[in-house]
Amino acid sequence: MDYILNKNNSAIGKAQSIGSARLSEREAVSCAIGTALTNYKEVVDKIQRSVHYGLSSNNFLHVKAKLQEQKSFLEYSYIYDRINRNAIPLSDLIISANHAPHRYYSEIQNRVNTLTTIAEQKSLRPLFMTLTLPSEYHICKTTKKGKLKPNPKYNGTTAKEAVKVLTKMFAKLRQDRALKELSKEQRIYFRVNEPHKDGTPHTHILLFVPAERVEKVKKAFQRLFDTRGNDIQDDIKGSTAYIMKYINKTLPLSKSDKLSEKDEYLNAWYSHNRVIRFNSSRTLAPLGIYRLLHRRYSMFALTKLINENHFTIYVTLDTAKVMEIIDGFGDIVYVRSSNFDVKLKGSYVNNSQTSDSAIGVSA
Repeated sequence: MDYILNKNNSAIGKAQSIGSARLSEREAVSCAIGTALTNYKEVVDKIQRSVHYGLSSNNFLHVKAKLQEQKSFLEYSYIYDRINRNAIPLSDLIISANHAPHRYYSEIQNRVNTLTTIAEQKSLRPLFMTLTLPSEYHICKTTKKGKLKPNPKYNGTTAKEAVKVLTKMFAKLRQDRALKELSKEQRIYFRVNEPHKDGTPHTHILLFVPAERVEKVKKAFQRLFDTRGNDIQDDIKGSTAYIMKYINKTLPLSKSDKLSEKDEYLNAWYSHNRVIRFNSSRTLAPLGIYRLLHRRYSMFALTKLINENHFTIYVTLDTAKVMEIIDGFGDIVYVRSSNFDVKLKGSYVNNSQTSDSAIGVSA
């Protein structure tokens, strides 16, 4: 049965009939309550469907199917070297938290170790911070018994959007005089994004600053953020181990191939919400360059050489693909090759599925 809204009997119709653009106080309150109840019901429904970290079983199965599709592509595709006639499976080359977790973990640990070494050489002191979002960003509240219950104040922000809010919070601290007055080499950091039980993200940050700035940064942090939900510590012993503890939590596949249900959902949370696990300051050599030259240089050595402008890097204007890297002595250390094709198993060698410049190799 179709219904027609009688505008004169609606709140808007009444406002129009008397030439006013505002609802009466009673009607406005009724609309607000109705909207709140609708939102609250949606929150309750979502929580009831949730298994872990705000994900339903359908969410999890969708992520699992997508990852399996990616895995199949990597296993059944290969790089073919037309000159040497060698075939290299893509699965042997990929660096990914989901498809090559051990290689990915090693790279992350390398980045953290290098960052810490640089900080120590500059005599910087570590600060460890945790940033969380206000109540309205949390889909659930936690009871004293540790159980989750719907949060009627939840504003509907998604996990991906919430990470952006956390980024803005951290940017607010970086823009404060306590940090802004420092050079980029004097304020270096590594950041880990992680979900609460209900799927709302929070972030852990290991920040290095000069010793004389520690108290100023702490005061700025306490001035900018509510210390009931946010924390800053300077009594850090073994800063690398401190941050690696949180990195290990976010990379369950690097510890074991057989995960608990909760760890599987944790891993799926990042894919479902498209949340990046880690960020860092631009202290280290760019990952794209490091992955091209890692057989020649360590992360530490490459970072030092790039900071000293040791390399000349040529890229394409349209796609910014690295075509050639020449070191300070005039030697070519990398050139993008046209001798490689990406193929599916079972395809003929002369049927390339990509352009001639599909992949590069170190010289």
